[in-house]
Amino acid sequence: MDPSDRYCFSPILRWNPEVENYFIKAYGADHFSVISKALTRPSSYSCVRVNTLKSTSDAVIEKLLKIIKEKGFDGDCHGKEGSEPDENLGSPLEESLKKSPIVKCQIPGLEYVLFVKGSGPHVIDYGYVPGAPPKEVIVSRKCAEAVLRGAQVFVPGVLACSAHVEKGDTIAVSVAIEQRNPNGGWASGMTRGTVLQGLQTDPYYFERNGLYIGQGTTTMSRAGLFRASEGIAVDMNDRVFRLPSFYDVLEGEIFLQNLPSIVAAHALDPQKGERILDMCAAPGGKTTAIAILMKDAGELVAIDRSHNKAQVIQKLAFEMSLTCITTYKLDALKAIRQRNETDDINTNQSSNSLRFHDEKASSSTTEGFNSDKTCKDNVSNAIEDGGDLC
Repeated sequence: MDPSDRYCFSPILRWNPEVENYFIKAYGADHFSVISKALTRPSSYSCVRVNTLKSTSDAVIEKLLKIIKEKGFDGDCHGKEGSEPDENLGSPLEESLKKSPIVKCQIPGLEYVLFVKGSGPHVIDYGYVPGAPPKEVIVSRKCAEAVLRGAQVFVPGVLACSAHVEKGDTIAVSVAIEQRNPNGGWASGMTRGTVLQGLQTDPYYFERNGLYIGQGTTTMSRAGLFRASEGIAVDMNDRVFRLPSFYDVLEGEIFLQNLPSIVAAHALDPQKGERILDMCAAPGGKTTAIAILMKDAGELVAIDRSHNKAQVIQKLAFEMSLTCITTYKLDALKAIRQRNETDDINTNQSSNSLRFHDEKASSSTTEGFNSDKTCKDNVSNAIEDGGDLC
C-alpha cells in the first residue's frame, strides 16, 4: 500500500442504504456527495462567545489578535503550502475572514459571537520509512474531534500507543474506529493501553487508513500515558486542520461554543429576573449563555444526572463569575412533582418554589430547591456510576 494512502486524512461516511437513497432523491447524487464530504471535515473556523458581563467583543478581538500573533498562528489562518483549497471560499463569512482572522457575527443581536479563522486540510509528512513505520497513538473519536478543532491530545483520550515511546518522541496520531456493540450503542472495542507494533496485526489496522489527524510530541513516556489520570499527552505541532487553541486563553471572558448552541440560548430570549430550568445542562455552555443574557439577574436551575458533570457546570459558572446559576445532581426523567389536592385548588396560582422528585427519595417525598445553598449542599457527594466529564 502507498504510505500516502494510509498516512493521511480522508475519512469516508458510510450511510445506511435506505437513508442514503432518501437523501440522493432529495438532493441529487452530486449535491449529496458534496454534503457527505463536508460532514467528514471540521469547520474552517472556530466560534467564540464573549462574556459580555466581563468584556466586549472589540476588546476580546484586540486581545485575541495579539495572542495569535505571539503564537505565530496568524500566518496559518490564510493557509500554507501543502494545504488543499478551501471549497467553502466565497461565502460571506469566508470573504470576511480573508480580510481579518477574527470577525464578529453579522446576525443582528449576535454581535457577541466571534469567528476565528483556521486552515486545512494540510498534507503532513509522517516520516514513513519502509520497514520502520512511525510511532503512533490511537485516540478516541471525541478526542480526535477536539484535536481537529484546535485542542491538544489529553491523557484520557489516548487508547493505544506504540511500544518504546519516550517523552519527547515525535508521534503520529490516528483515530479509533467505533463499531456497533450488542447493546445497540457504539464503541471502539479497544482495550486502553493496547500496544501498537505498526503491523497489520494491530487493532483495526486497515480500517484506520486515511484517519491520521496530525503529528505531535509526547509529553511523557508510554508508561506515563496510561498511569497518569490527566494532563496533555501529545503536544500537537503539525495538524491536518489548524485552528488556534483556546485552552487557558482569556479564561472567563470567552467560551468556545458551536453556533447552533449559541443560537438556541439566544432564541430563548431570557430576561432579567426570570426563573429558568435547564435540564441535562452539562457541560454548561448553553446554561452560562442563558445566564449572561439574563445579565446574571434571576434564577437559573441547572440539573444533570451525573455528579461530575454537575461539578463541571459549577466550575464554568465560577470562571465566568455567574452567581444566578444553581446546580443539582438530578435525573431529568425523574424530576416530577407529586400532585395533590392542593395543586387542584391552586392550579392558577404561581408556586413560590421549584419542587422535584429526587431520584434517591421515596415516591412520596419531594425535595425543595433553595438557591441560597452552597455548592456543597447543592450537589450530592455520591458519585454516580458511569459519570464522566464532557
